[in-house]
Amino acid sequence: MNRLKRQTMIKRLVTENEIHTQSELLALLEKENIHTTQATISRDIRELNLNKVDNGQGEAYYRILNNSALRPKYKTDEERLVDIIIETGVSLTQIEFTNLLTVLPGNGQAIGVLIDRIRIHNPHILGCIAGDDTILILSKNKEDALEVNNYFQQYLYHP
Repeated sequence: MNRLKRQTMIKRLVTENEIHTQSELLALLEKENIHTTQATISRDIRELNLNKVDNGQGEAYYRILNNSALRPKYKTDEERLVDIIIETGVSLTQIEFTNLLTVLPGNGQAIGVLIDRIRIHNPHILGCIAGDDTILILSKNKEDALEVNNYFQQYLYHP
């Protein structure tokens, strides 16, 4: 099965089912006679910009946010980061030379990858450590951390 057909099937399965884990997705693909590996599934999830969202019952499942399959492919990593922060950002706290960004469960890793990608163009970010719903963003000093804080604050919802 080629990559395009596999990814098209993944988009269909994610749209039609509440898939909680990569293992569940792998099992559904097997039922469709698509045989692949966990590593390939992981790459496909990243390439398709699939994210986990809360189903309201404390369980996270894969979803295509904002119909990302229909988005133009020319979006930069920074544009993708802004979109996902707007959709999933919860809070941001500066602590000395770090910032602690809290997001909806299941989105931390994807946001961490995008932050690592944009740090090439943002000298205020040294790197980050991402969990399920929390990202620790590291800067060289307090001033750089404040710049990072100001950057992300503009995209967080403030009632």
